[in-house]
Amino acid sequence: MSNSQVNPLYRAMEAVKTSAIRDVMTTIPGHVMAYNPTTQRAQVQCGIQRKLAGRYVDVPIIINVPVRFSSTAEWAVFHELPAGTEGLIHFAKQSIDAWIDQGGIVAPADERQFSADDAFFSPGYRSLKTAIPDLPTSGVGISNRDGSVRIHLTDSGITLTCGGVSLTVSPEGITHSGKTTLDGRTAVTAGGLSVGDIEFSDHVHDGVETGTGSTQRPR
Repeated sequence: MSNSQVNPLYRAMEAVKTSAIRDVMTTIPGHVMAYNPTTQRAQVQCGIQRKLAGRYVDVPIIINVPVRFSSTAEWAVFHELPAGTEGLIHFAKQSIDAWIDQGGIVAPADERQFSADDAFFSPGYRSLKTAIPDLPTSGVGISNRDGSVRIHLTDSGITLTCGGVSLTVSPEGITHSGKTTLDGRTAVTAGGLSVGDIEFSDHVHDGVETGTGSTQRPR
């Protein structure tokens, strides 16, 4: 027989403990409802319901939530944050109101702890429903969901893919597949240039009479 069955004091202590931590917020999965790119603040919805009066209900939407983007004071990694983006909601030990407004080291605005009012959001934590298909397991990169647009860095080189066009940079050189449009001066200063089987550095035309004049411009 368990302690909870034979010891009324134990049962009472367990009830007090459960009641004491019921409103303590630590971390919970959730998703974006709306995002303000100017302030980098989001409205987020907790992904797990809470039990009230014997039934499960949605946790109220949390507003003015700072969103995590990897960054320094001068540089940032950015990405879109549409509604429905899943992630993890973190809750601070103390009030973050003053810190949000001022930054630096500040005194808490009030004495609340582990409150839903003091949340942060880290995008990228996913349920199986939104798992990314065929995500590469080597190197590092950036990709859209279906992989049709991707930058992939590995030890062997860098590959940029956009639809059926790709550009690969490797120790052997640069390989490009697809149409190329040059909108500016292009200079070849070393190594020469070839088009098909023609080497421009030693290409000549037969049946041409030499003279003292100059040829016309290319046409």
